[in-house]
Amino acid sequence: MSKSASVYRLTSQIIVSIFLLATFIGCGQKFQLTPLQTPDPPVSGENGMVVAAHPLAAETGLQVLKDGGNAVDATLATLFMLNVVEPHASGLGGGGFAVVRMADGDAKVITYREKAPKEVDTDFYFDPIDTNHVRKNQGGTAIAVPGAAAGWAELYETWATKPLAELAAPAIKAAENGFPIDATLAKQIQNNFEKISGDSLLTAIFLSDELPLQEGDTLRQPDLAKTFRQLVDKNLRSFYRGFIAEAVVQASTSAGGFMALSDLEFYRAEKSDPVMTDFEGSLAGYTALTVPPPSSGGSALIEALNLFDLTDATDHPALSADAIHMMAQCLQQAYADAKATVEDPLAANHDWQELSTSAFARMAAEGISLDAKAGKRTAARGPSLNDHGNTSHLVVVDKAGNAVSLTQSINWFFGSGKIAPGTGILMNNQMADFSLPPDSINILAGGMRPRSNMAPLILLKDGNPVLIVGTPGGVRIVAAMAQIVANVISYDMDISAAIDYPRFFANGEHLVLENRFSKDVLKKLKKKKYILHLASTPYHVYFGGAHGITIDQKIGMIYGAADKRRGGAARGY
Repeated sequence: MSKSASVYRLTSQIIVSIFLLATFIGCGQKFQLTPLQTPDPPVSGENGMVVAAHPLAAETGLQVLKDGGNAVDATLATLFMLNVVEPHASGLGGGGFAVVRMADGDAKVITYREKAPKEVDTDFYFDPIDTNHVRKNQGGTAIAVPGAAAGWAELYETWATKPLAELAAPAIKAAENGFPIDATLAKQIQNNFEKISGDSLLTAIFLSDELPLQEGDTLRQPDLAKTFRQLVDKNLRSFYRGFIAEAVVQASTSAGGFMALSDLEFYRAEKSDPVMTDFEGSLAGYTALTVPPPSSGGSALIEALNLFDLTDATDHPALSADAIHMMAQCLQQAYADAKATVEDPLAANHDWQELSTSAFARMAAEGISLDAKAGKRTAARGPSLNDHGNTSHLVVVDKAGNAVSLTQSINWFFGSGKIAPGTGILMNNQMADFSLPPDSINILAGGMRPRSNMAPLILLKDGNPVLIVGTPGGVRIVAAMAQIVANVISYDMDISAAIDYPRFFANGEHLVLENRFSKDVLKKLKKKKYILHLASTPYHVYFGGAHGITIDQKIGMIYGAADKRRGGAARGY
């Protein structure tokens, strides 16, 4: 490494350290609140809508809709483009969940969560010498068997109408010819400079003269374009055999991992019925469609919404201290129950289905009240303040009323920090999502899928889709989703306002908030014995990057909005 690059690397590490210290400001320190602004109006359309994490991705999906493709066609085109323009957050090297609801009422979940290699040495990861759990968090040993190609294949083979070559063509062109880096990607390249500079293949793509590419620079990924062409020529499932599979295994084993070709050959995505819940009380008439385990997000989200209703949490004004306090208790209860119950169903000995029932929520609501002080809730039968989980979410609705809500990830930004050589595919670090002793569930084991927080949602009203939404954000996903759904359903906000409104995240007595809450609200929360942590910016990536669509069935209008916390976009026609 050159002297200039060494100096930059040290400077970058210092900057990142300062950022981490300054990201959240304790209430004992001086802080600057940002006044609440009027949200931008949602994007509207009569025929279709795509909301995704980059304008090029959303525009690619929308063009497919305009050309006569359905919502799944548009989803696949958007996914190909996201792999190019948002490579740090999702792509073929990872996995995820999709909720698909067709206009005829047929609804399915495609689960393509990553799996631990079959012959993994679990003792290797449980070694007490590895105090920072580096082995499961980064490098080749952190790579789980990727599921994205199998999930995309399931979507394509079940519902798509357009040729795969047509859906992949815009992404192939963008990968080969390049595209201008936006502010979001430029920031993530800088923030992850150390991870990128530690791998020669990452360096060749995201650095120039050993320095990070900047906003406006052109990013080219010719190896990724070549991979896309092979998948088009042979089919998406060819990912799991031949050159691509060999490269994926090499990315793992060359750095001490346990991947084998057989892990890829026998990987299958799963098609199942969604977790489906008919709400009661003030939510009567609404039905939620979301994802089952190994995600805990769907079950926790439904429990949280049931608890909001049972405890009258959303009877209090939006952004008020009482609403935040009640919702914080409900959310922590839902998190505690999901953590104690949900893991890969292949290993589960728990009844996770009960979490989404009203009967369970009535039991879980015990002790939640305005008089309760801040503190952790224990499981009826928490989360970290600073986890690295990140991901990508997209939503699509077409003119026929078919809808897709899809979340996928390579886990931490830039995943494991490893690329499958010759493919341009950035590999996940999903082994990080397994638990270690003394936890008793979600334990790392061969062939198992780690628990996820993803919670893509399609919400129906009287049998018709009215809200399609999801968000990245690791452990904050359920908290962000519950707040957005409450904003739409209980507080009657449009989708743009619902996503825009300031968010909070509770962990025991700690409460992390964006800095757009009023000083009076903060004072009241402190009286509830919360330790407050304010985000240093009004829209902070810590709280996710939600994308949502609402449908007004009475007038036939579709509305979409992307989150200002990331660089997403809504496109409709």
